[in-house]
Amino acid sequence: MILRGVTSLAGYPPGVYVNEMAVPQSDDVKTSEFVPAFIGEFDRGPVNQYVLISETPTTKLYEVAGPVLGLTTKPNAGNALLDHLKHAKIRKAAFIRVLGEGHATANLVLNDRQGTPAPTLKVSAKYPGEYANIFTVEVADGSAVDTFKLILVSDFVTETYDNLSMDRSNARYVVKVVNASSEHFYLEDLNSGADSFSLARPSVKSKTQLTGGNNGDPVTDADRIGSYDPGTGKRTGLKLLEVIGNIVTDVAHINYSSQTADDAIVTFGEKNNCITYIGTNTAQTVDDAITYRNSFDSDFGQMAFGYYRSATGQRISGACLSAIVHVMGNVEDSGLAVECGWIVGTDQELGFDDYSKLFQNQITAFQLKPSAAGDGSLAWRMANDYTLAKTDVAGDVISDNENRKVNKRRLNSWIEKQLETVAAPWQGRAMTRKMRDDAERRIRTFFDKLVDPGNPAETSKIEAYSIAFNYAAKDIDQFVQDTKVKHYNTAEWILLNFMGGTNVEVDA
Repeated sequence: MILRGVTSLAGYPPGVYVNEMAVPQSDDVKTSEFVPAFIGEFDRGPVNQYVLISETPTTKLYEVAGPVLGLTTKPNAGNALLDHLKHAKIRKAAFIRVLGEGHATANLVLNDRQGTPAPTLKVSAKYPGEYANIFTVEVADGSAVDTFKLILVSDFVTETYDNLSMDRSNARYVVKVVNASSEHFYLEDLNSGADSFSLARPSVKSKTQLTGGNNGDPVTDADRIGSYDPGTGKRTGLKLLEVIGNIVTDVAHINYSSQTADDAIVTFGEKNNCITYIGTNTAQTVDDAITYRNSFDSDFGQMAFGYYRSATGQRISGACLSAIVHVMGNVEDSGLAVECGWIVGTDQELGFDDYSKLFQNQITAFQLKPSAAGDGSLAWRMANDYTLAKTDVAGDVISDNENRKVNKRRLNSWIEKQLETVAAPWQGRAMTRKMRDDAERRIRTFFDKLVDPGNPAETSKIEAYSIAFNYAAKDIDQFVQDTKVKHYNTAEWILLNFMGGTNVEVDA
């Protein structure tokens, strides 16, 4: 029996009841922050799991990411990106690691202490990579009787575990202890068949080193786009990012650009309503970059020219830097005024004519400009941000630069994603009259706060909005109809997109 508006079952006969609860009535909708995502090569880390890192009050993002993703060892490795995220004070980011075919983690099998030794414990690196192919294991007697000590050494850290046992019922059972604590290793009990837990202990008394393994073949575009196995659900590359496509807002390949990879990431942006940042392929000159820019036309993809270096010498592509700058800025800002105080140089100096050509062809770059400090100093910041679609939906060339500003598309995408969250309580439900009333109130309250946040610490996001509802609709997708916003400093009203959650795949 379905009950409505009942707070107590007192007086009801025995039975099974379903109590239909009212939808959440709070108008305080917590909006998500900007979450950049980066796809590329790292020294270490998982290849079929995304790494989503949020800074804590005591630990910075780069401090959390360092042990997982590793140190910088390759010229274009993604690890160099962590240095820029550190300087920019980015608090939250997602990382997707890519490797070529054939990657593997190293492992080491330890024998027991029987007269005829048998394999008893397998030590494996958690993630493939440089340190996963070279590590050492030292076994010594434990501080307590019939226990042992494991000392596991990677290129990054030494982990020591004392008073371990091979007894599964023991609180210090080696597999349980190490697997619950280690960031780099995991163990497997090989059940050697020894007559006692004491004899089942590993017998290695000195350091043992395993070298070799395989970091994989060179990374291809197919590796970057990734794969999806519908049987196991495992994903890699850009397809792995689809899992959190609903929360990421700014996406870039790390220091990489090609026609295939860029087409895929722009498609990802279009399907997941986020902005993507792409490089200039192999273009070494402004004219070559212009030629490459003509290969795509999307409202969700920004092209950035050049490579830039931090004060600590780490090189980063303009695409990654643009993603960082946009995340640093407020949602209603274009990012033009955000200074990259940590950038000290570029691979290729550009002149006034070069910047003019890039601007006219909707390619962004970073330029030394007068600093906001007002002391006559210069600072690196974006030379222009008018870099989105060249043509409108009818195929006509867009002549008004203001229509192409990245911040406008980002603000629209942000509002559209928040609108899905606001309407989440009614998703997948047949709507009653009361549910429609509640949904309208909550949605209007959301837009009212975009116009006038009420909190003096917040700024107004849009100048005005209009929205129409279909009161005969049976579900939320049809209930929310024409929704338009008016941005500051623009004359036109911009139609927003509202859709229920959809599952999408990016094709190679």
